[in-house]
Formats: sequence, structure tokens, C-alpha cells
Amino acid sequence: MFRQVLLATVIAVGLFVFVLVAGNAIREVLGLLASGRLTWADFGYFLAILIPGVVPYALPLGLLFATLLVLGRLSAQSEILAMKAAGLSLWRIAAPILLIAILGTGLALIIGFYYAPLADSTYKKKLTNIVRNDPLRFIQQRTFIKDFPGFVIYVDSRSGNELRDFYIWELTEDGKVHIFVQGARGNINYSEEDDAIILTIIEGTGEQRKADDAENLQDTIPVVSYENASVSLSLDRILGSEEQNQKLSLMTLDELLDKRRLAIQAPSSDESLTEQMNVQVAIQKKVAFSFSVLSLCIFAIPLGIKASRSETYANLGIALALALVYFMLTIMISWTEKTPSVRPDLLLWIPNFIFQAFGFYMLYRANKH
Repeated sequence: MFRQVLLATVIAVGLFVFVLVAGNAIREVLGLLASGRLTWADFGYFLAILIPGVVPYALPLGLLFATLLVLGRLSAQSEILAMKAAGLSLWRIAAPILLIAILGTGLALIIGFYYAPLADSTYKKKLTNIVRNDPLRFIQQRTFIKDFPGFVIYVDSRSGNELRDFYIWELTEDGKVHIFVQGARGNINYSEEDDAIILTIIEGTGEQRKADDAENLQDTIPVVSYENASVSLSLDRILGSEEQNQKLSLMTLDELLDKRRLAIQAPSSDESLTEQMNVQVAIQKKVAFSFSVLSLCIFAIPLGIKASRSETYANLGIALALALVYFMLTIMISWTEKTPSVRPDLLLWIPNFIFQAFGFYMLYRANKH
């Protein structure tokens, strides 16, 4: 049984890793590849470096599915009944699966605290550096460019740094057009000092609409013509600065512990207490989520035996349903993170306690019958 569950787990984890990596790739880098901002080599590198970040999520799903599949098949074929008739208790039957779950929990802890943060940090830095090394890739011809918050840009043709027939819409906070600029020609450059793309407009016209009635085309400030004007598009707003990208979720355990120690040593204040709790929540969230491998497995063992299903799709559906319940509980508890007085760092363990308690109870009942 150990080999069966282990093999099924490896296959299932691989499947879920593929799905999660593909989802992240579509959301974050596929658009950059399609627009020509990434090469195929860069795209392959990003796919590989995304894997450690999704493994902690794929592990509990994979082992949950494998446990339901293997035990459901054995129960459907009456092999579990034969094992019990031979004198084996369900605790003995479940022991190899629990061993795999414990090993999976340890693996999730290691990856979650070290490899995943390093991979995620490397991914974000690499992506930022690629774009900043050639920031002019943002300006693609015959495409409505919406990467820069507050602006929409359209360029009819581009040759190197020279632009022809381009349009710039500056938007209000609610997405309405505030300023409209049209240029017959211009050029594009990158300012390293300001970390911004500079669009220089030559032979252009512009108009400004009232902020409180931006949709009223009849009521605009008269069109202004000019020979030379420039627009600065900050890359910090879309790529983030190095300080902004240094999130708690991207820190290793050592970095989190150092940050917590500095917060403890700081003069006592509401800000320092909040920082301590934020770091504590980040640590406990990774630990608690790693133990989801064990919690979901404990719950799946008696459920797989009782369900007696050998169908792959049925077990996959049950696995996804259980995982969804666990994740929903975790998300609901995460809403308390901004209220340190309720100890969100401890509340994060509630889903694990619930699943383990029900799992052991069902296993105890099943062993008695």
C-alpha cells in the first residue's frame, strides 16, 4: 500500500503542480510573452522557477486525492475487509499513509520556509530586471497599452525610439478620460534616474475634460497645439520598488525571525505590536498550511474506506470539495489578521484541528465496526 499511495501521490502532485503553474503563467507571464516582452527562453525559465511556490499547495491536494483513490479502490474490491479479517486494525492499515503524510508535511515546511520564498523572490526580481533592462518593450505598436495606472496609450507605428501617430488618454481615479493627447510623431526614451519611460510628443494636440463630467465631449477646455511636450510613465507604479516587493510572504524563516526580533526590540507602540503580530501570522500561516497535508490525509483515510469508490473522477471531486472547505475556513480566519487582539496566529490552526478531530473520530468509529 505504501508504494501505491506514494506513486499516486507523486502523479497527483505533478498534475496539480502543472495546473497551478499554468494558471500562474497565464495570469502573469503569458501576456508578456505574447507582447514580445519575454523570449521563449525567459518564459521556460519562469515556468520552472514557479514550481517551488506551488508545491506547498499541490502536496495536500495530491496526497488527499491519492489516499481517496487507493483506499476507495481497495475498499471497493473488499481488500480492506480481507485485511481486517486477517487481524489488521485500520490503524495498522493506515500507518503507511500517515507516514507519507508526515514526510509530506516536513517537505512542505522546508519548501514553504526556504525554497518557495527564494524562488518567488528570484522570480519577481528576474521579471522586474528583464523589463527594466529593456523598458521600451512596454510600448508595442497597434496595441492599447494599459500597463501604466491612470493611462491608456496607443501607437500606430514604431521604429526603434521613433513613434508615429500615437494617442494618450489620462484617466481619473474612476477610469474616465481626463486628458486626451494626440501626437503626429514623437520618441520614447528611458530615464534611469527617474526609473520612468519618457514619451516626447512632437507636433501634438491635447484637450482636457472636466473631472466631474468627463463624459461630456461638448464641455472641454479648448484644444491646445504644441510642438514639443513630454509624459513620464513611472515603472515603480507597475513593477514596484525593491522595498515594496519585500513582502513577508517572500521571506525565509530566518528573515522572518530576524524581522520579529527587531520588532520585539523596538520601543513598545501600537505599530511595533502590529508588526510583531504580522510576522507571527506569516510564520504560523506557513506552518499551519504545511500541516494541512497531514490534516486532510487523516480525514481522507476513513472517508476513502467508507466511500468505497474506485472511480477516478469521483475521488477527484471529493478531494477538491474537501480542499475547498479547508481553504475557505483558512480564508475566513485570515480576515481577522487586522485584529491582533483575537490572536489570528492561533486561529489559523482551527482548520487543522477540525479536520484532524473529525478524521481520528471517523477512523476510531470505523475501526470498531
